[in-house]
Amino acid sequence: MTANALTITRIVLSPFFMVAFMIDTFAAYVVCFILSIIMELSDYFDGKLARWNKQTSDFGRLMDPFADSISRFTIFLCFLSAGWVPLWMVAIFFYRDVLVSLIRVFAMKQGVIVAARKSGKTKAWVQAVCIWLVFAVILLEKAGFAAEFFAVQGRTYLMTTGIIAVSAMITLYSGIDYWDANKSSVLKAFRAKSKTP
Repeated sequence: MTANALTITRIVLSPFFMVAFMIDTFAAYVVCFILSIIMELSDYFDGKLARWNKQTSDFGRLMDPFADSISRFTIFLCFLSAGWVPLWMVAIFFYRDVLVSLIRVFAMKQGVIVAARKSGKTKAWVQAVCIWLVFAVILLEKAGFAAEFFAVQGRTYLMTTGIIAVSAMITLYSGIDYWDANKSSVLKAFRAKSKTP
């Protein structure tokens, strides 16, 4: 399997994740948990496979972050719909990815390739771990473990929100880091545009 095929796998699996999530049963959440693991593993291995086989391409560089955004944002939207996370946290994930995408476009206009940053890789793995932890909490609740603990009103929401809050803060930092490292390319593109008659 090529690296690009692994990348596209995340996009293809995202609608299936959403459908399974909407079924709203313990078994469906187990399926979602497994799908989230598969999507994250595909993100990990597509880059390694591309480097091992020397298959790096412009398509892969563009499609990989797009597939990441589609797969993870699908998951966070599902969490939002279930009432497991507040809207403003999901907005942080969305705004960060839009900002980085715009930075890449403007940098490209200046002939600059925006390289992946350590903050971006950290953000990706923190998001993945937080997603799995949220599922762990929900599956424990749905399975009836620690029933008295989860019976306290609002406790599940506080736990899932607290977990996602960690991911949101790292994501916010990553957006700021990308902007700080690449703002000169964006500003040059704006100045060039304003000088165009």
